[in-house]
Amino acid sequence: MTLVLVGLDMGTTRIKAVGVDLTGCVVGETAQPTPWRHRGAEADCDPRELADIARQVICDLVFDSRWPADAEVAGIGVTGMAEAGVLVDGNGEPLAPALAWHDPRGEVQVLESAVGSAEFGRHVGMRLNSKPSVAKILWLQRNVSSAASAVRHLCIAEWIVFSLGGDQVGEYSLTSRTGLLDVVTRTPWAATLDLVGPLLPDRLVLAGDPCGRTSLPAPFASAVLTVAGMDHQSAAFASGAAVSGTLFDSLGTAEAFLRFTPATLTRVDLHTLVEEDAAVLWSVIPDHVCLLAATLAGLSLQRILALLGVGDRGARAALATAALSTDRSGSGLTLDPASHRGLRLSGIDDDASPALLWRVAVEDLFAQGQHCVDVIERVAGARSSTVLAGGWINDPMVIDAKRRQLGDFRVSEIGEAGAVGAAMLGGIAAGVIRRPASDSPPEWPESSASDQ
Repeated sequence: MTLVLVGLDMGTTRIKAVGVDLTGCVVGETAQPTPWRHRGAEADCDPRELADIARQVICDLVFDSRWPADAEVAGIGVTGMAEAGVLVDGNGEPLAPALAWHDPRGEVQVLESAVGSAEFGRHVGMRLNSKPSVAKILWLQRNVSSAASAVRHLCIAEWIVFSLGGDQVGEYSLTSRTGLLDVVTRTPWAATLDLVGPLLPDRLVLAGDPCGRTSLPAPFASAVLTVAGMDHQSAAFASGAAVSGTLFDSLGTAEAFLRFTPATLTRVDLHTLVEEDAAVLWSVIPDHVCLLAATLAGLSLQRILALLGVGDRGARAALATAALSTDRSGSGLTLDPASHRGLRLSGIDDDASPALLWRVAVEDLFAQGQHCVDVIERVAGARSSTVLAGGWINDPMVIDAKRRQLGDFRVSEIGEAGAVGAAMLGGIAAGVIRRPASDSPPEWPESSASDQ
């Protein structure tokens, strides 16, 4: 028998599953697109369809040629995007669409009138806009008649764990993004719950806590389930960056900067961070909070590639190589990512070329990230080390710009780090991986190598 752990990442773009043995070796990978229904800037999905795809993605792991014939799955961890969630009735049936975290629908003015933006930030550690789950819940309750009878709100990863046969729980790092939790006291916040009703699950857990067992067929039958927290934190965990003092730079659709620090932050700290568009949430490691700041650099870079008509890996590699040898000092070409209408290019002259545009896009977009780092370090202090992960680390122009911005760093070579982190947390829930101390990275029980 070969024990296998499964990690499921409910991502913005794709739903990804990995199977990992106890040496840290990936023995299976599958993915399907996340089934959003798009209408302009709005995006939502059917929670039942989301759960069906999640089950299918997990079960399809057995068709990977690397999957062991004698595999037995001990644990399954589910990570994913924050803010998006599912409203359910007393039988656990979904009552409304799940709005994407970036969907602009949200009753922000209702929250502003009821609690105020300053109080909101000092209690929930997030800026008051349409992103927190509570704003989306209010919109659904006012615009989807069935949503008014909801008795529970489950974040996406929590909904999937429940759909797989697990318990209805709230996981702290995800619940921290709902706007329903006071992150200083780590207790439900009455000011927002009074507006939407008592929608938080009765049981709040730490990522890696057991949350029931699966109802899936063999070899997944009766595997222990856990909610593996927010996707960026799960990726940091797998990459050995979920430790005090380390800055984790996750280069995905969003560029997210994370720092893990002991839970001693005050409401003044929260106010300072939120005013600078950073956030505070509870961590996937015990008794720590996570400071988070993000930009849409990855999404913006993808838009630039689409504009240039660059799609396949070979063309992207050639573009990055050409950009590295391109001098922008004599050009006035700049990219402004701050326009409310999207990216804005200016200074297009006779020297403009695809390679120059790529260099300008990478450098100007990542310049935003320096402000994120500065804000976090103003509260948490200087970092002791830096770890990079995510799809954009394969671009030489990106790595060059990051080295100039951040200095020395370690690149995590783990593919699908969010899903691998979820698998490790699934192993902790199943009792086959030891939960590490807050100043130590996790280790595979049969191998000391974590970057495989």
